[in-house]
Amino acid sequence: MTWEIHLAGKAFPQFAEDWNRLNDDLHGGHPAFDSRFVGALLAHFGSGSESLCIHRSGDGVDGALILSRRGFGRWALFLPAQAPVGALLVQDARCLETLMPALPGQAWMIDLLAIDPAFEPDWSRLLLPRTMVRHQLTMAVATGGDFIDYWQARPSKLRGNLRRYQRRSGDHSLSVRVIREPREIGAAVSRCAEVESVGWKAATGTAIGTDNPQGRFYEQLLYDFAASGQALVVELWFDDRLAASRLVVCHERMWIMLKTTYDESLAAMAPGRQLLYEALQIAFADMPAGAVEFYTNATRDQTEWATHLRHVCHHQLYRNTTVANVHGIARALRCRFAGGDAAQPSAAFDVTSVAAYRNPAEMPPAMRSLFDGAARGEVELSLEWFANLQAAVFGDDDTVRYYAAELNGSPTAILPVHAARGDGRRVPEIESLANFYTSLYSPLVGPGADPTDLARLLQAARADCTRARVLNFHPMAVDSRAYEAMVVALRSIGCIPFRYYCFGNWYLKVDRSWSAYLEQRDGVLRNTIRRKRRRFLAAGGSFEIVTGMAEVESATAEFNALYRQRWKRAEPYAAFIPGLLRWLAGSGKLRLGIARIGGRAIAAQLWIVSGGKASIYKMAYDEAQAIHAPGTLLTAHLMEQVIDVDRVAEVDYLIGDDPYKQAWMSHRRERWGIVAYDAASLPGIARLLCEILGRTIRRTPAGNGTGQPARGAGKSAALPAR
Repeated sequence: MTWEIHLAGKAFPQFAEDWNRLNDDLHGGHPAFDSRFVGALLAHFGSGSESLCIHRSGDGVDGALILSRRGFGRWALFLPAQAPVGALLVQDARCLETLMPALPGQAWMIDLLAIDPAFEPDWSRLLLPRTMVRHQLTMAVATGGDFIDYWQARPSKLRGNLRRYQRRSGDHSLSVRVIREPREIGAAVSRCAEVESVGWKAATGTAIGTDNPQGRFYEQLLYDFAASGQALVVELWFDDRLAASRLVVCHERMWIMLKTTYDESLAAMAPGRQLLYEALQIAFADMPAGAVEFYTNATRDQTEWATHLRHVCHHQLYRNTTVANVHGIARALRCRFAGGDAAQPSAAFDVTSVAAYRNPAEMPPAMRSLFDGAARGEVELSLEWFANLQAAVFGDDDTVRYYAAELNGSPTAILPVHAARGDGRRVPEIESLANFYTSLYSPLVGPGADPTDLARLLQAARADCTRARVLNFHPMAVDSRAYEAMVVALRSIGCIPFRYYCFGNWYLKVDRSWSAYLEQRDGVLRNTIRRKRRRFLAAGGSFEIVTGMAEVESATAEFNALYRQRWKRAEPYAAFIPGLLRWLAGSGKLRLGIARIGGRAIAAQLWIVSGGKASIYKMAYDEAQAIHAPGTLLTAHLMEQVIDVDRVAEVDYLIGDDPYKQAWMSHRRERWGIVAYDAASLPGIARLLCEILGRTIRRTPAGNGTGQPARGAGKSAALPAR
């Protein structure tokens, strides 16, 4: 697996076939990534020094992009102003880890500009440090269905305005012309240039002309695409006068609106909007199941036409963590002294709104849907879990916040946090809304969320807690999408993040019946269960599994009594377990197993069954009855219940690497945390230096079975036994 670096201007034609094959395989032949589009950009706007980077695995090309130097050690994706989006063609983002060493000279960072999230690689396994900021809000119109239905779903104000413009132009004879033939494309581009050359773009030097590079670029581009039926120019005429023109490249599932111009003397009749209305009707007829992409920094008015909105983003990759940290500190300090922010916002209006809620009950129903989605996989991410945790543990903490982001009214992410002052700290730290009751924490992220959404929420939290210089989130699934997104988001807002190990997590993948599963266990465990079970039953032992509300109060009392007897102390937060048990019983998720001898409880275990998973949450037993092995027998009884009756796909032992857990479980994974330091303040830098020093002199905790690097493991979160 190697990178080849070529001069793009000379070498690109010989790699055009490989380039197009990659585009077809990865992005369905995206028109803006087509070799004809990229080749035209190079021919008309390239400097001649651009580097074509080709990655090979075996005999095949599986990665391609074009880079330009941006100064010492810095490279950027080739992106002239005429390119609607950045072309990044890689099957596996991990191949980018070896790109910087392959570039000539010393390469320290690469800016991947204007990456469309709908056509980007999977970043989750990329080990390079990365930041991500929003470039522009783009819009699309899905053409599935009927155009009339689409139009009736637009805001009434938009529809009313268009009717008014159409009435104003009633004195003219309106016609729409669609130019598709290659021999007619040149004249259509010239007409577009004539209209644009007398408008405001001419004054700024951005207008296309018949004799400037822009005009020659669009003429060549549309001619080449028209030869394969993939280009058109849509024109709106008022009588014999060209009122508006749109240049389009396309394939059977996508139109890209490249250029739009209109006669500014006809502005009162909004010919551009009238043409858009007509062009969309044509697109709906041409593409029964496609999309019209605009790749524009959409305004509020423009978004009223859209069926979909998304943020095109810039990604910055660093050669290693040291480079990322040094650059992050310098950037944060520079932004601080310049009065700016490390994460620069888009210049367009902001369709992302951020709200802060003090408790889950304040949230609107649409926002609560993110909890519902997360709870299908993890019960500890449910709305009810956080509500009980806050009421029982954080009830007196007025810093608890649920920061929530919406994109154009649709929820994208929620970040539950609080400001902690533990361990004698005078300055608060922003922390995850979690404590030792929590085996898994995560921000709630919707399908369309990305690290920039989390960055907005982190910025809101920092704005509300201005004295905080440290942000700490744990315990999280190290292999989750949210974990990596948090690392990227923290780095993107000017913080320096470090990963640290929390604990191991043993779990069982259920793929057989209880009896078949038991036969696969160690012989010592099987014999213990059979022998001790006979003695237990002979001594008058019995098992009960409490699932409903009728028995929950008495079962709670028995559980708490055993807990106090086992640990010689009361539950740290007396209301948490009763509240948890009531909620679980009321929702059908409770499996509270109790082992008794002579009617007296000698062991109890709290299991939670939700989303196809059984979580072994908490257990207690009477040590005086250890001869009966009540904990082992009760685990076996509950295991049989969840495997054969509840038919779960997974059993999770949650926290810890205790040897006895390995006897029951089949797999191990890890929970990690993220601690980040504000690089724009002296206290934050001081804490950062302490972290670096501590990691230098302290060995990294072992990390078994995740495939994760040992980076960022110097801080260990020790959680009390539950």
